[in-house]
Amino acid sequence: MTDKKLAPPLWKPRSVAETQAIYAEWADHYDQDVAAMNYATPMRVADAVRPFVPTTASILDFGCGTGLSGLALAKAGYALIDGADINKEMLKFAYSKYVDGRAVYRNLSLGAAGHVQAAPGDYMCIVATGVISLGAAPPDLLRTLLKALAPQAFLAFSYNDPTLSDANYASALDSVLADGTARLRFREHGPHLSREVTGSDVIVLQRE
Repeated sequence: MTDKKLAPPLWKPRSVAETQAIYAEWADHYDQDVAAMNYATPMRVADAVRPFVPTTASILDFGCGTGLSGLALAKAGYALIDGADINKEMLKFAYSKYVDGRAVYRNLSLGAAGHVQAAPGDYMCIVATGVISLGAAPPDLLRTLLKALAPQAFLAFSYNDPTLSDANYASALDSVLADGTARLRFREHGPHLSREVTGSDVIVLQRE
């Protein structure tokens, strides 16, 4: 996918079918394209998780795509990582991710939109890097992911700059904090992509 195609129209509301088509077409070149733009958020999310989640914990990389988020987690020392994505074209590249001769993912699964392949207690942490965002998943996925966690477990995710400017996503976060579903443990703005999207908030919530 060229920089022109990656321009702001990527980050706007669309149907699941439209999103699927975009990422299916992009899958073969996704890793190269985002690497060329210094995609920083996966490693920032992994670093944010470290103070809260021991490296021996099981983690679900929700919306894992080609596996860049799982790769960052593995480089941060995590070994018990399961991945799930709704796009089979992206998911096939996650199987090829290795760190020090070991596959990044323990298990990989093809999921369905809006469904979390986990029950409370299955994972100490769910990571959703770049998933809850304009052009990807809707704001209400935030609450759905939190419901899949046991009390005291963690959700780590990111809101890129276009998503931060959308009141619906801000309201979704405010809502789960205000009603006691979760509490904020970490939030920091920093680099996302070097062009088009200049930054993202990395956020860690703890289920109450």
